Amino acid sequence: MKRLMILMTLVITIIGCKKDNNNRTSAVPKVTNTGYDGTLLFVDKAKDFQIQTDVASAFSSTNPNIEITSSGLIKRFMSGEVVPITITNKVNSAYKTTIYALAATDVTFVKPYSDYHAEDATDALASYRQGWSTLNKLPTSNETFAIVVRHADADDGIDYSVNHSDAGPANWWKSCDPAQARQLSTIGKQNATDLGKVFKDLNYTISRVYSSEFCRAVTTATLINAGPAIQLNADLNHPSHNVSGKPLFDNLVNLLKVQPVDNKLTLVVAHHPLNRVDRTDYPTFPKVIPFIWTGSYFIKVSADHNLTYEGAVSLSMYKFWRDLKLKK
Repeated sequence: MKRLMILMTLVITIIGCKKDNNNRTSAVPKVTNTGYDGTLLFVDKAKDFQIQTDVASAFSSTNPNIEITSSGLIKRFMSGEVVPITITNKVNSAYKTTIYALAATDVTFVKPYSDYHAEDATDALASYRQGWSTLNKLPTSNETFAIVVRHADADDGIDYSVNHSDAGPANWWKSCDPAQARQLSTIGKQNATDLGKVFKDLNYTISRVYSSEFCRAVTTATLINAGPAIQLNADLNHPSHNVSGKPLFDNLVNLLKVQPVDNKLTLVVAHHPLNRVDRTDYPTFPKVIPFIWTGSYFIKVSADHNLTYEGAVSLSMYKFWRDLKLKK
C-alpha cells in the first residue's frame, strides 16, 4: 500500500508538471518576433504589427505614442519612438515582463510634424538597426564620427521665403522673429536641451560644432551646449535661403572632408534636406534617410576622409540607450 501511494504521488506530480509545461502557468512571457534583439523590439510597421510570445499573453502600454490591443496587435505607433510594453502571462498574471519597442518606420506622425515631414525613408528599419548598433559602441577612442542633427521641433512662425528669393528683410533667415522665420517651439527647446543632456551623460567628446545660419538651427545647437563654440556655415542653410547652388548633402561632404581625423566627434545641426542623398560615390548611404526633428544620423570618417553611413537615431532612441546604460 505504501509503495502504491508513493507511485500515485509520483504520477500525479509528473502529470502536474506536464500540465504546467504545456500551459506555462509559471513562465514569464518571452517575445519570439525575429525583430527582437533581447533589448529592443524593432517594429517595421506603423500599424497591424503582431507581437508574438511563447505563451498566451496580454499586452498593454500607457504611452500615448502607441495604440496596442490586449492581444498584442499594434494599431498605431509613432515613428522613431521607443515605448514600454507590459506583457502578462494570461494563465498566471503573477508572471509578467516589460519590453521596449521602437517604431522603426518613417510614415506615422501627427501635426505639426506631419506638415514638415520630408520624403519617406528608403529603408527606415535597416537605418534604425544600423544606428542602434553604432549608438551601442559610441563613444569610441579609435574612430572619427560626425553626428548630423536635424534641428528640434520648429513650428512657431513661418519662413519669409521658401523659393530661394532674396526679397524681404535683410538676413531674414537669421532672424529669431517668428514673423520672419520658423522658430523652435517650447517642445523643440526642451528636446534640444534633452539631446544635449544625453550627449553629456554618454560622455561624448564633441570637438567641433557647425550650424546652419537659421535661428532654429543655431538655437538647437546652443541648447545642446556641446562645449565648442558654434561655427555658422551658410552652406548648411535650408534651401529656402542657400545660395551655394549645391544640394545640402554635397555641402556637408565638403565640410567633413576638411575636418581633422582625430577620433573625436563633429556635431552638425542643419535641416531635413540633408536626408536626401543621390550621390553614387557614397554607396553606403541610403537615398533617403529617416530625419525627424531632433533626430540624427552618424557618419564615420576614415583616415583618408572617406565617409560611410552608420545609421539613424531618434531622440527617443538616444534617451532609451542613455537610461539603459546608466541603469536609470
